Amino acid sequence: MIFRLEDDADQQIYAKRRVDALSLYQSLSELLKHLKEIYEDQNLIRKCHHEYIALKQLNKFFSFFYSEFTRIFSFLNYNDITLMNDIQNKINNRLQNALSVCFIEFSSLDKLKIFLQDVNNKQQVNYQLRDEQRTVKSIAASKKRFVSSSTSA
Repeated sequence: MIFRLEDDADQQIYAKRRVDALSLYQSLSELLKHLKEIYEDQNLIRKCHHEYIALKQLNKFFSFFYSEFTRIFSFLNYNDITLMNDIQNKINNRLQNALSVCFIEFSSLDKLKIFLQDVNNKQQVNYQLRDEQRTVKSIAASKKRFVSSSTSA
């Protein structure tokens, strides 16, 4: 990896990769950590952290919420367990209720996401059916009122 670095990044690590250097990099992760300290945008990280704390699903579709969730956490250094716990507090009440009664232990964030997406899709279909039934009942009631008012006139 060191040989693939160019320009400024190469100059930043040159002193620690020379054969006669006093303190060589002990591992690739140490090298990457050093470069991250130099180049990482701390303002962006802070902004993403604040966005992450404030993020809630509310009335958004789960897919929109999850894409925002992943965009934000991609800049943060959180492990899957933390993300899985946090997402359960950030989703809307309907998904939280569905999750609380399913009694499934999710082994990964991806499996949890698939479950929540599926539940959200089923809930959306149910709400659409309910709205359609209300519309049909409302039209039928309007026709009934119209017919009864025209026959009495």
